[in-house]
Amino acid sequence: MCLGVLFSVEAYSQKSPLDKVSEEQLKMTIYEKDTSAAAVYLNKHRETYFDYTDRDGFIIINEFTERIKILDKAGLDYATKKISSYKRDESKEFVTKVWGNTYNLENGKIDVEKLDESAIFEREVSEHFDETAFTMPNAKVGSVVEWGYKTVSPFYKVDDLVFQEDIPVMAYHATIRTPGAFTFRRIRRGYFEVQPEEKIEKRTLGVNYNMQGGYGTSTQNSRSARLSFSELVAVYEKENVPALKDEIFVTNPRSYRMSVIYELISTEFNRGNKKEYATTWDEVARTIFKDSRFGDRLERTRFLKGIKESIFAKKLSDHEKIEFILDHVKTRMTWDGEYGKYAEDELDEAYERGSGSVAEINLILIALLKECGFEVYPVLLSSKQYGIPLYPTLEGYNYVIAGVRNKGKIILLDATDKMSSPNILPNRVYNWTGRMVSFQGVSQEIDLFENIAPASTAFLKVSLTEEGILEGEYKERLSSLEALNLRHRYFAYDKSEWEDEEIERFGISEMLDYNLEGVEDLNIPIVRSFNFKVERGVDRVGNKIFVSPLGFLRLSENPFKSDTRQFPISFDYPFSKDITINMELPQGYKVSSLPESTNLGLPDDSGTFFYSIAENNGILQVMMRFKLKKHIIPVEYYESLKEFFKLRVDKENEKVVLEKV
Repeated sequence: MCLGVLFSVEAYSQKSPLDKVSEEQLKMTIYEKDTSAAAVYLNKHRETYFDYTDRDGFIIINEFTERIKILDKAGLDYATKKISSYKRDESKEFVTKVWGNTYNLENGKIDVEKLDESAIFEREVSEHFDETAFTMPNAKVGSVVEWGYKTVSPFYKVDDLVFQEDIPVMAYHATIRTPGAFTFRRIRRGYFEVQPEEKIEKRTLGVNYNMQGGYGTSTQNSRSARLSFSELVAVYEKENVPALKDEIFVTNPRSYRMSVIYELISTEFNRGNKKEYATTWDEVARTIFKDSRFGDRLERTRFLKGIKESIFAKKLSDHEKIEFILDHVKTRMTWDGEYGKYAEDELDEAYERGSGSVAEINLILIALLKECGFEVYPVLLSSKQYGIPLYPTLEGYNYVIAGVRNKGKIILLDATDKMSSPNILPNRVYNWTGRMVSFQGVSQEIDLFENIAPASTAFLKVSLTEEGILEGEYKERLSSLEALNLRHRYFAYDKSEWEDEEIERFGISEMLDYNLEGVEDLNIPIVRSFNFKVERGVDRVGNKIFVSPLGFLRLSENPFKSDTRQFPISFDYPFSKDITINMELPQGYKVSSLPESTNLGLPDDSGTFFYSIAENNGILQVMMRFKLKKHIIPVEYYESLKEFFKLRVDKENEKVVLEKV
């Protein structure tokens, strides 16, 4: 006989585990530690523990209680709560036991209004996520709102402990109970210290079960039993957690939000029967490839036979075939905006409807390349909006592209962007390294930045008149991602408005003979050229003219103004910018003062700035080169970076002084 356990989760009391709301809290008008805060968490409280059901085995239960003080009108947004719940196949998380109260001080008395069940709404957000949402009644500036709810999950994923929010948190408490059968790695994310108090406790569950006879026949006898086990109890507490503030040049602040992550390493429900989960990126990649929504999808490619035959009939070279296949998938498919590494639909279904997720489109691309005889493999990566994973995890990747091995080189392809080309991928993917996975499960780390070399090279021939008018010719060559970004902007605009936008962008008075050579051909650089006129391009004082040699191309202000920095500085990608200017000076004037040439460098050879200027026979010759070699600058280099940009801005804005002879 075998035992089948039937267990129903008991309903817990809806009483708040927090102290009563005080009159002092209701009279509070600002949060002294952050007077700009629109609202503040008075408390974030959480209990997480495991229970057991006949259907799912161990399940994870979370009980959340949160209390927020609303300080101004912007803080009213925090009177609405949205709770996401995950589902996959026949399993799903669900939200239950939702309650809430709004507290207001009315005529010296505390008035309480309860959240009505009719104000709680549930909806399906996507194939894998539902949402439970509610807005607290009668919430206004000065209110204190609080709510509680329970989540029940059949998945062995402990939700992250999120200490830091977009508003300050005055008091955080979490108790996490994990049975001895589960081993977790705990990872701290963000710049903070927290040390939980830990102890081992015995726990006993009362369970009901049915006795089943041979061959699965039930004896219809319901019995009860007690299930005992040890669990690790970890209690986390922290006070006065600052709000997560926005900073410039941060790709994804979520990557630095103060959190503790529980990553499942192994389970051992029976002694000696230990199951280990992915602990290296190699293992993660192999596990993903074995998933039916990934590797298996690439085996069912019969629907591509026809296009394969038409490609072979064209007698193309390998390079031409790769470009043709990429263009075919880009033309046929439209990205629906969904990220993900798994193709939730069969590839032939997505191909038939002409739209799909990142995984569906790029697995179709991989399948077609493979069908045409290329050595091609999926390359897993994490997009910018997803963040950088801190450790090997199945959740570390949310994107897949194609990697073709051809003549000793790897060519990277992404068909979700209509403007992409071989090795020139959408900006959203340049976040971290990729991992190429072979059909045998072997993986290799891929440097996404290795072959891109984005660059802008501009040449200006300018004449300066005695009246202070600048007229000249502008020619700029943009390559790689610099060209891709310009194409995105150009094709997003109404062509009748594009030149007006360019005039405003460059800050010039007139623009003539504008041309974008190569903008339609995605495989070559763009050459942008035009004639221009700047009517007020100089300052005049008496018989002297003061002119900025870089003119409308100079960096006018330092983007780094803050005295302190929380997070590393993240640029989109490494790039270089070169400017060469030949300026003809007005007759009857001589140079009385020239800026000095300079050469600057960032720590760890992260970037350089070079500036040179000279006058020769009435021609002012200016050269500027800025090169960013690393797209992520550690936070400890912030002061150096800020000073580097200050010196660069100062130099680019120094004026040449001309004096009438």
